[in-house]
Amino acid sequence: MSEKVVGVIGGMGPEATAYFYQRLITLTPARRDQDHLRVLIDSNAKIPDRTGSLLDGEGEKVLEAILASAQLLEDMGAELLAMPCNSAHYFYDDIIPRIHVPMIDMVEEVFARIEEEGLGQAGLLATTGTVKMGIYARAAGDIGLIEPSEEEQEKVHEAIYGIKASAGSGPGRARSQLLEVVEHLRERGAEGIILGCTELPLLLGPDKGISLPFFDSTEILAKATLREAYPRLREGPYS
Repeated sequence: MSEKVVGVIGGMGPEATAYFYQRLITLTPARRDQDHLRVLIDSNAKIPDRTGSLLDGEGEKVLEAILASAQLLEDMGAELLAMPCNSAHYFYDDIIPRIHVPMIDMVEEVFARIEEEGLGQAGLLATTGTVKMGIYARAAGDIGLIEPSEEEQEKVHEAIYGIKASAGSGPGRARSQLLEVVEHLRERGAEGIILGCTELPLLLGPDKGISLPFFDSTEILAKATLREAYPRLREGPYS
């Protein structure tokens, strides 16, 4: 079996897309340029805001834009699709019947990793749209999902959109707010933390103060993409 050409439905947001591609490159066991995958990226930052659209009942506009991106990538030769945006996975079940190549379910991949680690409860950091639309809750299965309080969720959402607005500048206050929420989730029984927004790894990580195991949805998606695109990696650390 040959390697698959990967198509990335990106731009939600642009920095998160860049981070996903960077993780894809870093995680690839390459010794030369030619060992890397061929990757097609449609970074369409004009896709309507996911949280706003979902909460306002205008999700169809987002779905149409995502499907247009998927079609463009398919037309360019993509054989496998990845979408580094958690909120957009609300539409996953609507997307699958309308595309002609496989697409990785990032949310399912996150819970598969949590189960592998043997955790019973995980705290969720995500946009308000992701939380209120139950994108992680409906896929949790036997994993206990602990969500922030309403007041804490406002802080998480503010921090995420601060990343989008500042493009990474001045993240100190946002990180401090997020770490406070992480500590409260730990006190309520969380054994690990889901970074359920692709902006969050830009602020949080093993070297940025998280006191619990964390599950970076972007990195998990990158590993799943490598597993599915490289047949030779299906028996190994990406399986």
